[in-house]
Amino acid sequence: MSTILSRTKTLKNGETLHLRNVKLLEAAEIIHFVKTVGVETDFLTFGAGEFNKTVAEEETIISEHLAAPNRIFIAATIQGEIVGILNVTASPKPRLQHSGEFGVSVLKKHWGKGIGRLLIETMLEWAEHSPIIRKLNLKVLANNTTALALYKSIGFEEEGYLKEDTFVNGVYQDAHVMAYFV
Repeated sequence: MSTILSRTKTLKNGETLHLRNVKLLEAAEIIHFVKTVGVETDFLTFGAGEFNKTVAEEETIISEHLAAPNRIFIAATIQGEIVGILNVTASPKPRLQHSGEFGVSVLKKHWGKGIGRLLIETMLEWAEHSPIIRKLNLKVLANNTTALALYKSIGFEEEGYLKEDTFVNGVYQDAHVMAYFV
């Protein structure tokens, strides 16, 4: 089972941020969150109207994350509202289970408060205590310079570059492949 301790952090602006595992009963709220961030940014793998999971499908995803020792799904909340999420997925296959891929997103109105960094640092702390996870992978669009700088400052290494990896608003975008070795 993948768990983190519930923790509270004070943000740069004085707001209180709670970091904890996503709860099964939050499936509908997670869907609403993901649909919202899909409209707010072009840096995700989907855009407005492209995320179409049902509550039942999202509940299955949450359940799988809660049950697997090499997966985690973290919510960041302010005054009870989910303002950021991070999830790590990894294979159950013995040859691949040590390597997880993660995604992180924060509501636009909360950008610049350090929430993304706190979510990633929480993930890294979880990975350090994991008997399985040894590597965390991500892809980030080349024009997402803020995210690239954040990942590099935390210790992610660039492993490759994918030309024309993602098609956004009629334009092909290149992507960096990055990894953090636990």
